[in-house]
Amino acid sequence: MSYIKKYQRFVEEFVMGTETKPATPITTPDTPTRPRPTRPGITPTETPSEEDAPLAAAKQVMDRLEKVYSDSTQEEKDKIDSYFEK
Repeated sequence: MSYIKKYQRFVEEFVMGTETKPATPITTPDTPTRPRPTRPGITPTETPSEEDAPLAAAKQVMDRLEKVYSDSTQEEKDKIDSYFEK
């Protein structure tokens, strides 16, 4: 019997005695949020760098291809021809 009385006192004092705080509504601020900063864009330079310059002119490339093609065997010529549209 004593356990039941202790339990009843516990319920009366701690559980029933504590009041919960009323819930507050979530409010949004009146001021608008600032936009997030973006990454800076790449600004191109006015003159191209030496790395962007072509290594050879088109004429030099064609002359080299002609030389390699004329010095190659028929099997190598067929392989080279397969790279180009007919």
